[in-house]
Amino acid sequence: MSEKDGGSPWNASQSIGLRDFIQDQGLHDPGYLGDQFTWTNRRMGLACVRERLDRALCSQSWIDWFPQTQAKHFTDQGFDHRALLLSDKPYARNCRPLFRFDARWAENPEVRAMVSYVWQEDVQGTPMFHLWERLKRLRHLLYDWSRTGTTNSLRNMKTLQSKIDRVKLVHPID
Repeated sequence: MSEKDGGSPWNASQSIGLRDFIQDQGLHDPGYLGDQFTWTNRRMGLACVRERLDRALCSQSWIDWFPQTQAKHFTDQGFDHRALLLSDKPYARNCRPLFRFDARWAENPEVRAMVSYVWQEDVQGTPMFHLWERLKRLRHLLYDWSRTGTTNSLRNMKTLQSKIDRVKLVHPID
C-alpha cells in the first residue's frame, strides 16, 4: 500500500503472480532516487491516483558485481509514466563543471560590480596573462555568486514544479 496514493485500496492478491515470479527468479529491487511514484492517471484532486508501477529488478549476481546499483526516477515530463535510468554506480564528476556565462547576468548590477572589481586588481605578467588571470578570477566569483543567488534557473524550475504539483493535488481542475 505504501507504493500507491489515491484510488481504491490496493489488493495484495492482484500482485501474487508478479511477486512469485520475482522471488522464483531471485530478483531484487535495487532502490531508487527521486519521487517514489512512477505512474499517474493524470487527474486532479481526489481523483488523482499515483503508483510505483515501473521498477528496475536485478539478479543477485548483478548486485554482487555492482553493489551501488540504483534506479533514478526522472521528473514528470507530461506523460503518465516517468522515465527510469538504471545506474551501476553513483553519479560522480571527475572534472570541474563547465562554466558558462548567462547573458541575463550582463545587466545585473552585482555582476557589473564584480567585473569592475576584477579588472581593477593588479596582475603581473604579459598582457595575455593579465586577460587570462582576470577571466579566471571573474569565473570563480561568478560561479560562487550563481550558486548562492536566485539566478539558478534549473533550481527555480524545480521549485516552481514542486509548487505546481502541490497545487494540482489540492485544487483539481475540471
